Amino acid sequence: MSKTNLTRRSFVKVSALAGAAAAVGASMAGCMQEAAPEEELAGTGEAGVSSTEGLTKMRTSCHGCIQMCPAIAYLKDGVVVRLEGDPEAPVSRGSLCIKGLNQLHTMYSPRRILHPLRRAGERGENKWEVISWDEAITEAATHIKDAIDQYGNYAFFASVGGGGSYSFMEAMTLPMAFGSPTVFEPGCAQCYLPRWALSKLFYGGDDQSIADNAVQEIFKVNDNKTEVVVIWGAQPSVSETAESGRGMAELRAAGVKTVVVDPNFSPDAVKADVWLPVRPGTDTKLLLSWFRYIFENKLYDEEFTKYWTNLPFLIDPDTKLPVRAQELFPDFQQTTPENTPAYVCFDLKTNAVAPFEYSAPADSAVDPEIFWAGEFNGKQYKTAGQIYKEEADPWTLEKTAEECWLQADKIEEAIKLYVENNGGIANGVASDMTESASQVPLGCMGLDSIMGRINKPGVTMTQKGGGYFATMTDTGETKLLRPVTYNNGFGGMFSDMYGVGAVIGMSDAENEARIKQLGEAMPDSQRILNKLLQDRLGMKDHKGLYAWCHSHIPTVRNAIATGEPFKPRVWFDMSGNKLAMLGNAKSWYDVFPEVDYIIGQYPMLTSFHIEACDLVFPLREWLEEPMVNMTQLDTQWLQNECVHIGETVSHSIPAAQVVAKCREMWGGHIPNGLELGDGTAYLGSATEAEVKQGVADTLGAPDWETLQANTDEYVPFVTPDYWNYNQHEQIADDGLPSGFATESRKVETYCQMLIRMARNGYPYCYPEPQEACEDYSPICVPIEPVESPYEGMPGYDPEYPFVLTSGRVPYFHHGTMRHAPFSRELFPCAEIRINPASAKELGIEHMDWVKVTSRRGEVHARAYLTEGVNPKTVWMERFWNPECYDASQANPTGGWRECNVNVLTKNDAPFNEVYGSYTNRGFTVKIEKSERPANIWVEAEEFEPFMPTQEMLAEAQTKDVF
Repeated sequence: MSKTNLTRRSFVKVSALAGAAAAVGASMAGCMQEAAPEEELAGTGEAGVSSTEGLTKMRTSCHGCIQMCPAIAYLKDGVVVRLEGDPEAPVSRGSLCIKGLNQLHTMYSPRRILHPLRRAGERGENKWEVISWDEAITEAATHIKDAIDQYGNYAFFASVGGGGSYSFMEAMTLPMAFGSPTVFEPGCAQCYLPRWALSKLFYGGDDQSIADNAVQEIFKVNDNKTEVVVIWGAQPSVSETAESGRGMAELRAAGVKTVVVDPNFSPDAVKADVWLPVRPGTDTKLLLSWFRYIFENKLYDEEFTKYWTNLPFLIDPDTKLPVRAQELFPDFQQTTPENTPAYVCFDLKTNAVAPFEYSAPADSAVDPEIFWAGEFNGKQYKTAGQIYKEEADPWTLEKTAEECWLQADKIEEAIKLYVENNGGIANGVASDMTESASQVPLGCMGLDSIMGRINKPGVTMTQKGGGYFATMTDTGETKLLRPVTYNNGFGGMFSDMYGVGAVIGMSDAENEARIKQLGEAMPDSQRILNKLLQDRLGMKDHKGLYAWCHSHIPTVRNAIATGEPFKPRVWFDMSGNKLAMLGNAKSWYDVFPEVDYIIGQYPMLTSFHIEACDLVFPLREWLEEPMVNMTQLDTQWLQNECVHIGETVSHSIPAAQVVAKCREMWGGHIPNGLELGDGTAYLGSATEAEVKQGVADTLGAPDWETLQANTDEYVPFVTPDYWNYNQHEQIADDGLPSGFATESRKVETYCQMLIRMARNGYPYCYPEPQEACEDYSPICVPIEPVESPYEGMPGYDPEYPFVLTSGRVPYFHHGTMRHAPFSRELFPCAEIRINPASAKELGIEHMDWVKVTSRRGEVHARAYLTEGVNPKTVWMERFWNPECYDASQANPTGGWRECNVNVLTKNDAPFNEVYGSYTNRGFTVKIEKSERPANIWVEAEEFEPFMPTQEMLAEAQTKDVF
């Protein structure tokens, strides 16, 4: 293997990494040692790379994580030799973190897959042969067609997730193209779906996620009104470093206060005004203590809570749903439109139960009581506010402090900072990885709702770009429509295409007419999709998964193992390392032999491809991939095709090509499959030219060539009318305030849609109801983690005395970049953070190797002693080891068993009721002193096989494959 001259010094100089050591955490301290100044960059022959003279400059966007910061790439002789942030980016403002800088290595890694690969030995042997694209497409299509012909459409299934590829919609629609209901993603119920989907049901707006560009208002550059941000279970300093991490740092520098709720003393917690190191998995109890304190001390926004939330609505004790006026007052004549129901409240003006019609607060005929319980016509009722208050009442500061391992005065200090300063809550992935995946975002959004912190300057739940409002033209006049929410299929995609799924905010009559019209246009598609929705694995019990049309992961695994209710047999995985990302990884490894044929696509080989796949398609890295990235404030940016080597393709192409080939083999139509015009069922583009034209269209350019020739003219694309406030007060076309995109047009802090969903699948399964399951809770309720350190709890076992939680470090994103040599030098292997007092009892010293064991398996890590975790808590970052299958290893392995935290995680019941989320955090483990596993690398020179080689740097530029 030829060596490169790329050294740490040249990497630092070229990538503007200087100073990063202080920014990304304690583990990096002391690692940045300089090499001799005459050493050169990446074999380019250019010493000292501080100048960009003579280099080709291209604007692009990083895709090292979900945030995709605008970037600039510099090329010499067709090779990218320098990366830096784009100074015009409104939030990252020229920053680029180490994940983005890793692309200098990942792009040219000797581990890149540059051509289609077919397995040449047994699964796990890591033996491959290069084949042509035509061979690969034909082979994949043949296996899929044969399986469906023999076993039926449900034999096919797909998956996505884990980073390193950009597929999303394609994974949802690929199985539908083959008439199959089965698709899953580790980053669905375990990451973001609960927060995203609940915000739509809660008020029809954006969620509070700080990691997914939903929260933009607090990073507004001019006239920022934010005074406090509560970072609940998120890590912007290490997850979205250059954008949200930098944004939070600048907010703090401007005097904005922060509260951080995190078991780990993260860099965000280090800088927080109040740090609450909550016991992992007990966030619901802490949230209820905030509700109790705010209710008890009347710190909420009374007017907003009365007139813009549904907390004053009377709840029927039998149905658990808000009571409509006609139910208690049969002669009531509603004056508002049918699509805006009238409910019932206790009116303080008359001291009586009364109809509560929707109106502007100033026009209301009633003064609703928020907290009321009483009798009407011989039946006991409570307001939704009273129900929430009673749920919160037990959670005093003292009780919460005891159960959550906190200090009562610190909880109170945090609440006061929150209520006394304008701002809001920004949450993260932590809650998605536990049984409380739906209850925590209900609580976080609920707190902001009772504080009236929605659609206002400086708060996290302010809608951007017009929010959830639509306009229409009627005789030349633009009108503001009442807001509605398309819930089915990620923003209504399947609702629009196939006529399935109700639109919240439309009346029953309107939904019936809409479904009929779309059904008449596409009757076969509507029939097939209804059936697929009904048959999705695990969705009867966890109907919230319909929001992204994903199956329940543990139920899919059980179906593979048992064949019940049907057996998935041919698997197309579209991104990531599933053995690093799926909970209880060994349980998945055990069922690989039950899958007849497995297709993967990815830029690199991972444990999953080696252990499981029969065919692997090569994908582009982000420097090669033309896309439009997510927004930074009111702008969209180009992710450019700066370079292209090998026969790699855009992420959407293999699936579209395979579907087209299968359709050809079947004579032009996939039996029982869903089709749109070209038969690809919204799989995206089938050629690179189509991908590029789509990018040009989004950015307003006539074509790709024009966009490339005039990048500064079209990039960034600025969204008009991005900043809007108090949208819910604006008058809609029916003469009423627009309100929110819910049935009541109010913020449904008591989320009634969850109860309806559990009973019949509404709005997702409309017009064909789904079988009922146990009711979902419409409010935040307390949950004790399934594996508890407390004696007497069902999950107690004294053999496992520590509670393990996990999180991210700044060097990697999801399952990616473990092959980036300089990041691995800085963070070479898994670490587990342990309190020194606990370590002393176990005879463990700093950086000793330890064995970590759960009830599912064991892994190894180095002990990192820190006061930043509770003595009963330990913290790990998910890890896997591509070096374990390196040819230099005496006994190569798949690399996923050694240090992978998902060997330990729990993927069986209990699950989150709405989304089926399993336990990736907050389970119990034991720790023992151990030895370093034989094939784990930790020294800098050991990562030499990951360095770019002269062969990779000289790889010829290639034309598009298709």
